[in-house]
Formats: sequence, C-alpha cells, structure tokens
Amino acid sequence: MKVNPIISVLFLTFIFFACSNRPSYVLSEKKMEKVLFDIYLADAEVSANYSILLSDSVRKQEFLNSIMKKHKITEAVLDTSLAWYSARLKKFYKINNNISKRYAEATEILRRQEEATTKKQIFSESNDFTLSGSKFSGSSSFVLPVSKEHFMLRISDLSNKFYTFKADTVLDRYGGKYELLFNILGVSASLNPVVTLCVQCTDTAFIKRDTISMNGLFTSSVTIPQGKQAKSIYGSIYFPEVFSGMGIFVQDFTLFYSIQSPFTAQPAK
Repeated sequence: MKVNPIISVLFLTFIFFACSNRPSYVLSEKKMEKVLFDIYLADAEVSANYSILLSDSVRKQEFLNSIMKKHKITEAVLDTSLAWYSARLKKFYKINNNISKRYAEATEILRRQEEATTKKQIFSESNDFTLSGSKFSGSSSFVLPVSKEHFMLRISDLSNKFYTFKADTVLDRYGGKYELLFNILGVSASLNPVVTLCVQCTDTAFIKRDTISMNGLFTSSVTIPQGKQAKSIYGSIYFPEVFSGMGIFVQDFTLFYSIQSPFTAQPAK
C-alpha cells in the first residue's frame, strides 16, 4: 500500500505540535513571566521588612493572594504551570532571564547604594593596567575564571545541601581583596542560603560567611594582608532547608581579585 507523502507530512506535523505545544491550562511564557516577577518582588519586600512583620508567612500569603487576584489566576494554575515549565528548562531559563533583567532594572537605584554594584564598572573602566601586572595606575580588578556563570540549583545539584565552587586558576598573589558576586532568584525567607567564601593562603585561611535573605544581587568579600600569599579561592552555598521542586537561579556568578597599585599617585599637599 502506497502512503500519500502529503498525508505523512501532515501526520508528523500534528504529532510534533501535539508533543511540544503548551497545554491550555498552563500559563503562557509572557503571563508566567509577569506572575513570577510580581512574586519575586513580593518575596523581596517581605524579606526586607522581616524584622518589623509579625508573621512573614501570613504577609507572604497576603501578597500571593493579591498577585493571584491581579492576574486572575488560581494557585492551582500557578503550581501546574510551574511544574510544566520546570520540566522544560530551556523555556524556564528564558522566563527567568527576562525576570532577572526586569528585576535588575527595577532595583537599579537601590543597588547604586551598595559598594559592590560598581565592581564591574571598576573592572571595565580601571585606568592603564596590564594583565601581567607590570604597571598599574590606581585600583585594578581581575576576573578569576569559574566553571559556571549561569546555572540552576535543584535538590539533585546539591551534595548534603551544599553547592561548592572554586576559581579555576592557581593563585600566587600577596595581599589584595577577593570578592564574590552574583544575581540570585528563587530565594524565600524559609530558605536563607548561607554562602561561605574562603581564601586559602600558605599558612592560614581567611573565611567569610553571609546569609542570603532576598532575591537580587549578592556580594561578599575577603581581604588578606599584604604579607599573606593566596594559593586558592573556593567556597560553598549551603541550604539549611530544601524541598522537592525547589529551583534557585544563579546568574553572572563572578569572582574578582582587586589590588591597590603601589604606583598610585599621592594627593598634592
């Protein structure tokens, strides 16, 4: 029996779209982005005012109810949509990338008040330096390579609730400041991840621990004395509480090393 090629093409096309199309009960990407953006903003508001709120869980539920009402959806629809997109990481990454950009724009003014928000500008605008370190003018910063700059953390990505990282380079420098910065989305008041940053020197280690309390830009730094020689930099992100379905998005994960040049011009007397 000879099969009509047109019928075969139509059949295959139908199968393809039937498998890849979004079900009607799942929110569209644009709608999902808007809903999640409002949820992240609400979570940040609760986290920022945690000390003055009687119950952050009650307040969070109030925010969630108002968001559901604003977008005219139910919590069941949101949960179903989250599950559907979580199984399709490419689409989920796209949504969260857009949210991250919107979140960065919405908090730009506040970020300017934080010291580390200008770190990348310092790196790109630092005056007259060479990577060999032969001559500097003023403060200079170097990006230390890492294995991953953008990633998502789920339970399966954690070892005993830890995500570990390190600079993929051998350090051999005296003194200076080592900084970690990244954007994070998906943090809630119940998670409170703890970030540990460690600079291992020849005879000792300098350690800094910080708790992430809200979504957005996170920064941490360790300064070592000029007489200490750094050998490696590494650390971890620890989640005291984990749950099935959790998804933490980390973007622009960067390690910096900065030094103050001995050739910096002295102010005129």
